[in-house]
Amino acid sequence: MSGSIDLSTATMADFEAFRDKPIRLTVNGESMPLAITEVTPVSGPDRSGGAFSVVFRGPVEPVVEQATHLIEIESAGEAALFIVPLGPDGDGMLYEAVFN
Repeated sequence: MSGSIDLSTATMADFEAFRDKPIRLTVNGESMPLAITEVTPVSGPDRSGGAFSVVFRGPVEPVVEQATHLIEIESAGEAALFIVPLGPDGDGMLYEAVFN
């Protein structure tokens, strides 16, 4: 583990680079795998790194509630990330995090 990921300066390029890295989401002491499926720009206030959205895919069950959860990205570190469930897409459950 490389420590904490600084989300205040994270960019779309950072998350594109994480697309092929193993990601774990931890909820109530249990962890599950996530994969990044989309990284897209969004309109929003000026922020260092730009405003963007990241969509993750996890297993269909269990569904994780909207809240701040710990994610770990291999060789990058960990961060507390606010995610919102979007619903299933046929391959798993989708979650979104918005950086703005």
